[in-house]
Amino acid sequence: MFGQGLLKGLGITFQRLRRPTETQLYPYQQPVLPATSRMFLAMYHDEAGVPACKACMTCQTGCPDHVIRIEKDTENPKVPLSFTVNSGRCTFCGICVELCPFSALHFTGDFERATYLKSDLIYKLVDGSRATGEGEGERHGR
Repeated sequence: MFGQGLLKGLGITFQRLRRPTETQLYPYQQPVLPATSRMFLAMYHDEAGVPACKACMTCQTGCPDHVIRIEKDTENPKVPLSFTVNSGRCTFCGICVELCPFSALHFTGDFERATYLKSDLIYKLVDGSRATGEGEGERHGR
């Protein structure tokens, strides 16, 4: 029959019209995100603020986008001096989180990190001997 595909498509459209809308008013209502959402790479820290990272370089080596840069301490090679993440290049594949033998990395639900400058997408999760808070990253350019 001529137009059978058109009738089938219109039938699906009319079925969808009867459903309630799923639109979220984003700035006024925060969206409910799945627990497995990958938005921002962060590092766990202990109570004293020491990062859980042991500078094993597994995440840096396994990252297909070369997003992570780790600098080790020369005196103690199990302490990262710097842990930098370029989130502008990250595809949020999660390989770094899966590869970490110490479970130091995780993704947070923080998705409001839009910026006008590319340099603001570079975050330091560990800077020198000082560690930033869990889920937060210090912006490189500021």
